[in-house]
Amino acid sequence: MDGNVKAQIQKYLVESGNYEKISSALTEKLLQEGWVDKVKNLTMEEIGKNDKAGYTDILSKIEPVAMNMVNAETKDAVMQQIKGFLDDIIETQ
Repeated sequence: MDGNVKAQIQKYLVESGNYEKISSALTEKLLQEGWVDKVKNLTMEEIGKNDKAGYTDILSKIEPVAMNMVNAETKDAVMQQIKGFLDDIIETQ
């Protein structure tokens, strides 16, 4: 996706308040699924392995694993929500 288009979509979602709706729904779903606790545990394990590691070092190791741990249904639900918001703006313009 073109960086400019992506930035425009993100700007629309933020300005319309839809970004907050998506973020809140995603956070709720991840909490319910136990994903947040699992990622916290992974982070603590990584810190335990190397307590001198910085934030970016830990993030680079945890982020890919954490992203793969997100339930496919949750990913699909978020994508459908985004698609719905984008369909609304395309229809009205």
